[in-house]
Amino acid sequence: MYRKFSFLLLILIITGFQFSNAQGRKIIPPSEEYKKHLNAAKSHNLDLVKDKKHLDKLVNRGKLVAVKQRGYGWRVADLTHSHGYLIPKGQQVLRDIAREFVKETGQNFFVVTSLTRTLKDQDRLRGVNGNASSNDSAHNYGASFDISYVRFNHKLGRNDQLDKELNRILTGFQNSGRIYFVKERLSKCYHIVIR
Repeated sequence: MYRKFSFLLLILIITGFQFSNAQGRKIIPPSEEYKKHLNAAKSHNLDLVKDKKHLDKLVNRGKLVAVKQRGYGWRVADLTHSHGYLIPKGQQVLRDIAREFVKETGQNFFVVTSLTRTLKDQDRLRGVNGNASSNDSAHNYGASFDISYVRFNHKLGRNDQLDKELNRILTGFQNSGRIYFVKERLSKCYHIVIR
């Protein structure tokens, strides 16, 4: 009996180490789509953002640029698990998506709910959001942002017409090779990765 218990304990320990990285985070093998999105984020040659000190260093070097709280066609929500920065190309893509959104829908705006995350932000987010990856995220490379599809013009609730138009615009940007995106059901946002 003791031998069986010891053997089982040993297997659990080995398995636990096998699926953890150096920070002790459990790693779930990523899907092929996830790998494609992460590789796109990594292609911008920005180091994975470890913590706030590292984030500030990247901002000071111009590797990350500030995203204004209010822009033409967008607003940034109060950020609790990310910081208002993107790679310069990401900032431009956000502007272009927003400009197209206003052009197609009139004086409407969408709400950006997440931008660049440090590893510490990502770890904290896992505690409250089941969509938060156990692996490194495109958000950790300053090359991703989320747009809510249930918050337009600061009104919480579905707006099928505006959601449909935003989806159409994102599909066009994806087809032109500028982004990848996925519609996340749990967090009710479009997760956008800069290519």
